[in-house]
Amino acid sequence: MRIESMSSLLLRTHCIARFGRWSGVLPLLTALFVAVPAGAQERAIPDSLPERPRVPTYDPGLPFLEKTLKNGVHLMVQEQRTVFFVAGVAAIRMGTRYETEEASGLGNVLLQTMVRGTSKSSDSDFLVRLRGNNATLDAGIGTDVGEVSIGTDRDHAAGAAAILADVVLSPALADTTFEAERVRASNDATFAAESPIPAAYGQFLAAMYGGTPYERHLQGLVSAIAQARRSDIVALHKKVTVGGNLTIVFIGNVEGKKLMSQLEKLFAAAAPGPAIEPAGPEPTPLAADTLIVKEKPWLAHACVIGYPAPGYADPDYPAFAMIDSYLRSEDRSPITYWMQVREDAVSPGIAFTLNPVRGSIAVYFGATTEKLAAARDTSLAVLDRLRTVPLEKGEWTVQLKRVQNGFFFKQDDPLTRARMIARYVSQGQSVDYPRQFETALLKLTPEDVRAAAERWLTHSCQVYMGPPVAPPGDEKP
Repeated sequence: MRIESMSSLLLRTHCIARFGRWSGVLPLLTALFVAVPAGAQERAIPDSLPERPRVPTYDPGLPFLEKTLKNGVHLMVQEQRTVFFVAGVAAIRMGTRYETEEASGLGNVLLQTMVRGTSKSSDSDFLVRLRGNNATLDAGIGTDVGEVSIGTDRDHAAGAAAILADVVLSPALADTTFEAERVRASNDATFAAESPIPAAYGQFLAAMYGGTPYERHLQGLVSAIAQARRSDIVALHKKVTVGGNLTIVFIGNVEGKKLMSQLEKLFAAAAPGPAIEPAGPEPTPLAADTLIVKEKPWLAHACVIGYPAPGYADPDYPAFAMIDSYLRSEDRSPITYWMQVREDAVSPGIAFTLNPVRGSIAVYFGATTEKLAAARDTSLAVLDRLRTVPLEKGEWTVQLKRVQNGFFFKQDDPLTRARMIARYVSQGQSVDYPRQFETALLKLTPEDVRAAAERWLTHSCQVYMGPPVAPPGDEKP
């Protein structure tokens, strides 16, 4: 059995360990897709490179069977007969967007406690049940959606569906499990608050999203998690698992109608109720450039430079997917590749949020005092150039295909597809959202992307945390 938090997985895999005693991460769960290396103007792709035909790659598969139960649960089943695997995802509206300051981070504690057992079986019986159905169970949370997922083979689809329903609707939420998960979550939140790059990014979030739920790290607040009691997650479970807040998606080698009938019976037990509302307003654009400089007893500086960006429901999102891919490419980007080659920065990266309405895009890096000016000026120059100069033809040709491939990475995998569909549908998007994204993407021109950058990259937020010196020069960084 494999049960692992998405945020914990990212904390482990994205640790920054190349800068002295640094160990830091950014909440990159918000990335839209697995980034594939792309091009940059410093290593220009010839304009003579022929433009590839713009051919859609998204395969919607067979039509979904869909039904909304009387209690509000939205059920979706798609047959995929070319695979042996079956995946189910319960998408729950929860996460940063729906958390108050007092409850910040409790959604992740709840999900990780839920997948440890159900009230219908002991811990040992639950493990036996998982193994008997050849099932793997996982849970994770983003800014707007929490999910519980299960995977199995076609012979055990019915058993996996029953397990998923029990985990979502009847979790044990045992005291000992809750305490263990609370400690783990508190450690993650402490790491995000105190490690250099995450701490700088936390300052960026607070400035960029002030007065909204997004101003806090995905991992939540240490104080809120430390003060949490089991009764708090019991109440939260009751709040978020009402029918209108649940979207259930199953994809794989199944008999669609038969599985749909089973899901109807299983999830009819959910309490009726509407989808929960966000805990605060959506972000508004910064009114002016914002500079934050904080002294820290570190050997070097942790830096974040970013701007507002569209959410995935905005028409400009495909254009920013192009920008994100261009900036984060590890083989030729002026940020993630060349700043590192020139040794101007350590572990430079891009944080592009996956928020529904409004988000942000930011460059982050570590730099010594001697290299800080060069890294800062390069980052600002690259971002400013996006507003004024379209991507070159050769660059554009390569980037477009890489964005396309990145968004639809492993689209034939039932679990990957189920997670994608469950996320967007649970947030009010159409089941056809992936196709709509690709259609808009393939219609873009370099000038469209430049114009989108000009609209969104308005007032910046810059954060510099490190030794007791301000960024080089008296001018505003």
